[in-house]
Amino acid sequence: MSATGVVFRKELRDMFRDKRVRTSALIMPILLIAGMLYMFGSIIANLGKKQNQKIHVVRSSSPLVGALKSQGITVVEVPTLAQGQELIRRGEAKVVLDIKAADTASGETQQVDAYYDEKEQTSQIALRVVESELAAENRKLVGVYLRSKGLSESAQELIKLNKRVLEVGKGGAGELIIGLVPYLIVIWAFYGGMGIVSDLVAGEKEKNTLETLLITPVRRTSIVLGKFYALSLICLLSSLSSIVGLALYALLRPPGSETILKGGLGLTPMSVAVTIIVLLPTVAFFASILLAVSAYAKNTREAQTHLSLISFIVILPAIFVQFLGLTDLGKQMWINFVPVLNTGANVRAAFLGKTELVPVLATVGTSLLIALIALKIAVT
Repeated sequence: MSATGVVFRKELRDMFRDKRVRTSALIMPILLIAGMLYMFGSIIANLGKKQNQKIHVVRSSSPLVGALKSQGITVVEVPTLAQGQELIRRGEAKVVLDIKAADTASGETQQVDAYYDEKEQTSQIALRVVESELAAENRKLVGVYLRSKGLSESAQELIKLNKRVLEVGKGGAGELIIGLVPYLIVIWAFYGGMGIVSDLVAGEKEKNTLETLLITPVRRTSIVLGKFYALSLICLLSSLSSIVGLALYALLRPPGSETILKGGLGLTPMSVAVTIIVLLPTVAFFASILLAVSAYAKNTREAQTHLSLISFIVILPAIFVQFLGLTDLGKQMWINFVPVLNTGANVRAAFLGKTELVPVLATVGTSLLIALIALKIAVT
């Protein structure tokens, strides 16, 4: 076995013996993504339930009150509008409805004033539920009125918008998956190695064990490459653990998963293959940067300080990946030459089923070039 292979096996054996590595680099990504998706799904599912909404209504004999109650919405009557408004100011009411009297049977419009605090998200959610139910009730009343006049119910829709979904790309994931997964895949590729790299070189300097390795008849390049390959493998496994967590969540199908996974999971042979292709050079880039910093630092504490600062440089473009869908930047070619951002953008495109060859090649080339430069620095 080559000297590089010996160092690689030695470092990999030491890494997997460390419980921190097994936990932070392999287990945590799986649990984190499955847990986050479960939490988001549960929150979204519960917020949208009519049974969880409480609406305050100024005392009224309107049939609308009964219609809201029949849909499972909790309706609380208040004596006056002023009292209802005071409940909103104290945070004890989400929405207060003031229903005006009207003869809907004769075509008179039913006026409903909805008071709410626009700064409170719970109030906005409750208002959307009320809007949905009143729109349904409105269609019923209009239908009754039109039939009483001998008209067809279709007369209430003189302009009708028909939504036609055009399928673009093969497969594709849902909106929440697209926004979250590329970010986590990139982040864990970095943090999977960050947790152990300070001990890889700087730690050995501090313990004086690196000297023993350097006096052996092994070239410095072989030592660096052995450590680099071991660190790269941990970074890659940590990143791919995010996909395992996603697959685990889809397999278990906890409450709320129908909302999270709406539109698809996006895990196809093509998306996984493209993700690995763009991840490999990115992992090499991360591993070489981490190794260079650890080699530069005099001790573990100094290495951790430098790595904490570098982590922000990785986090910022990774976070921006989540907002690419809100802009036209995702279609710009220059994105594929920006480290970290290019990987996230291509992983996002893969999960959307819109992979293109040129952006993938640009991303791979850019990440490999930076990785080689950083690796050269680590060797010297």
